[in-house]
Amino acid sequence: MTNPSPHYQEFAPPNAIADLIDAFWCFLTPCTALPNACLRHRVLPDGCMDLIFRCQRSTDGEMYNPQLTIYGATDRFNLFEIRPATEFVGVRFSPGMAGLFLKVNPIDLFQQEVKPQDCSEAFVNIFDRLCECSSTEQVLSSLQASLLVLRAVREGISLPIRAALRLVSTSKGRMPVSQIAKVVGVSERTLRRGVTKTVGLSPKVLGRILRFQSAMTRVRSQQTADLCRIALECGYVDQSHMGREFQQFSGSTPTTFIP
Repeated sequence: MTNPSPHYQEFAPPNAIADLIDAFWCFLTPCTALPNACLRHRVLPDGCMDLIFRCQRSTDGEMYNPQLTIYGATDRFNLFEIRPATEFVGVRFSPGMAGLFLKVNPIDLFQQEVKPQDCSEAFVNIFDRLCECSSTEQVLSSLQASLLVLRAVREGISLPIRAALRLVSTSKGRMPVSQIAKVVGVSERTLRRGVTKTVGLSPKVLGRILRFQSAMTRVRSQQTADLCRIALECGYVDQSHMGREFQQFSGSTPTTFIP
């Protein structure tokens, strides 16, 4: 008899913040007969920052060991050991948007995790409300309501940098930084400084990560993937180039993601 698998699900954000948030999500690990067993979970870079509430549930549904954490952007994969009966409810901000909600410097959070309660008093009350929830659905609803109240002030990001982020995202990293700078009307130096300050990653690294994510999605969607064709369509020089990027960002080869 096999143990039940972890469950992951995404939810679209409310319309009022749909252009600022990529998705709300939950990740639940099942109870097992081995209470000390741990799941090794691989998290891949996606150019985003996440606000995550995690807790464990007893057999009668009581919450214990709750935590609220901001995870900064990263340019490498991470392996986490997760205990059974752990639930995560999170929000994945669109690249560059987290700092406006969380009032933190994305550069300082590169490959870091911090408690948002230490960054803003507003999150003390948010954390308290999350701890009062009796189900995953209530946690998700409370988190969505809190972020609607904290709706970002968009003037915090200049128009050229906002436009540059859209181009990096919509092109899935295929548009060169030099071309993006020309389109939005700033120098490459200004572009690099503005995007790095806003996202915590340089525009080149952000583009590489989004291109990797795009290629991985294509590989996962095909039973027999034509890796050479996918590499060229995603903007890689060749299949070997794509393979090196997969190795850096996921620790695996593209064939690992073929279903």
